[in-house]
Amino acid sequence: MAIIATDSGGSGDFKPVPQGTHLAICYMVVDLGKQREEYQGQNRVQHKIYLRWELPNERVEWDDKDNIHREGPASIGAFYTLSLHEKSTLRGHLEAWRGRAFTAEELAGFDVSKLLGVGCMVTVTHKEANGRVRDRVTAVSGLPKGMPKPDKAENNLVLYDDDHLDAYEGLSDFLRGKIDGQVKDAPKAVQNHDDLDDDIPF
Repeated sequence: MAIIATDSGGSGDFKPVPQGTHLAICYMVVDLGKQREEYQGQNRVQHKIYLRWELPNERVEWDDKDNIHREGPASIGAFYTLSLHEKSTLRGHLEAWRGRAFTAEELAGFDVSKLLGVGCMVTVTHKEANGRVRDRVTAVSGLPKGMPKPDKAENNLVLYDDDHLDAYEGLSDFLRGKIDGQVKDAPKAVQNHDDLDDDIPF
């Protein structure tokens, strides 16, 4: 399956994440259902998910909706087509993240919610468009050997799928708009697979 990495989709008030490779923790997995998009001049429908990471070593400050000053980790997200086809970006990123290829059994159904709370390294690059610098996740990999696993995420872990619809209200307007605009015959995004090796992060 193919993965499409984009900017975070947030407001213009936030600075882009600096380019480079960052320690990260996945704190959000969102099933966006089937999304209609244009690719190379043709319309197509693909099942999409959205992953978001916090970067504990990259700190930001902001004022929340109640005008309270906050400080916390920077964050960045990416959209992926929900597929483990051998040429997909999602499969490549997940295999690099876990440090090994998927087995045939795992390829038959992998539960993407297993990514929640798992540490990794993400590589961020910048691209300028319409006078704005956009940050994009262009690579994901496992933690270097000997690096301790990061502490738990500072953000609350967020999972939105058919079994966790109550998470909808906590999502951004941007993600809710994506969910509301999905093609309505989308199948469930996640299949369970629990018998992974203990030394594999997911």
